[in-house]
Amino acid sequence: MHRIKKMLLQPITKETTERNARSWLNIIRYGESGTVIQLQDDCEYRVNEILENTVLLRTNLGPFYKKYLFSYVSVDSQDLLGLIHDALLTRALDIHIGTKGILEKLNSIELLYEIGQKGYEVGVFISHVSDLFRSNTIQQFIDLESLIRMSRNFSVIVFSEVDITHPSFMQYADKGSFLFEHIISYPLYERADVHQFIQYYISKWNFVVSERIINEIEYKCGGYLWLLHHVLLCLRDNPLEPIDFAYKDSLLLTKLASIWEKLERRQREILRRIYFGTLTEVDRVSHEYMYLFKIRFIVANGESNQLGIPLLSQVIENEMKLSKWHVKDSKIFIGGKNLTDIFTKKERKILVLLIRSKKNLVSRDSIAISIWGDNFEEKYSDWAIDRLMFRIRIKLKKIGEKFELLKTVKKKGYIFG
Repeated sequence: MHRIKKMLLQPITKETTERNARSWLNIIRYGESGTVIQLQDDCEYRVNEILENTVLLRTNLGPFYKKYLFSYVSVDSQDLLGLIHDALLTRALDIHIGTKGILEKLNSIELLYEIGQKGYEVGVFISHVSDLFRSNTIQQFIDLESLIRMSRNFSVIVFSEVDITHPSFMQYADKGSFLFEHIISYPLYERADVHQFIQYYISKWNFVVSERIINEIEYKCGGYLWLLHHVLLCLRDNPLEPIDFAYKDSLLLTKLASIWEKLERRQREILRRIYFGTLTEVDRVSHEYMYLFKIRFIVANGESNQLGIPLLSQVIENEMKLSKWHVKDSKIFIGGKNLTDIFTKKERKILVLLIRSKKNLVSRDSIAISIWGDNFEEKYSDWAIDRLMFRIRIKLKKIGEKFELLKTVKKKGYIFG
């Protein structure tokens, strides 16, 4: 068995943290901007590790590193420029340029000017912008481009889960060119970082994991730290269960599905073909294939390729099974087989509703309406719904479908798929 001695560790290696610091801070040091493409999107932790490390700041920014004011902005709304203005206001208050009442009247350009008059440079790290890219909200990036151009002491680094180098985003190169001034595509973490990440939590939680299991987890999760953390948590909290228990955990499956949904449609198709061994020569020269290979979602295995995160095979297999279920004329089919008569009238109503809403939450109220109609409140019974769902699960199991096909969302409803 393998027990890691207690030691002062960071979640990832010192070398990787130093490399990140060099890449990001060098951009800001020269008053430039750019984009970090990282599907893993753990920049919130990585940025703070750097900004809180005065040795790294001094090493990469020089002896006058204190003249740089940094902010981290997570875009959880559509108002990108508003969030940046709030960050600038906070930094201006930090260096006591004026009172809050006076500074709140200034726009972002005026705030940057006042900060510059005090001899400071500003660097803003922006994460979670993917929804802005996908919704084609280009005007906000055009406005941010103008702010950068009109201010001599302002740099921006954007963290994106979206591959903005794809030809479909070329309009941003013309109208939001700061995004393309520097582009860094980050792959999944390498083995050294993965191993240290595992050691960090084994040490932190003081529990025992065999070398064989550690190697298996590293392989199954690839370099995706979010998945590694979840599997380790399952092992810690269920010490008597085999490792497969962690791989089948419903929350892990939800996280895998979340990662899968981050990928573009064509990227998902490439990974399906990798898994089923049906990749074509046209696929191999596509932008999507080369990008996935670069970020290690595809890895070489001898003369062939395989998934960089083998656990994603569960999502692919689940999608394949799910695609076989469909409803026609209120009848339930799996492939070409009619299963309608297997289920009772109430069970059929529920299944029809769930199948038509594949992968989406169906509320308990919606299920109740499907059973009892608009006056369901007079007959509503949580117990009755739970019993019906239990019987449906039993019948799904009898026809060879796994229970995970029908997921319970506590106190809310159910998801098919």
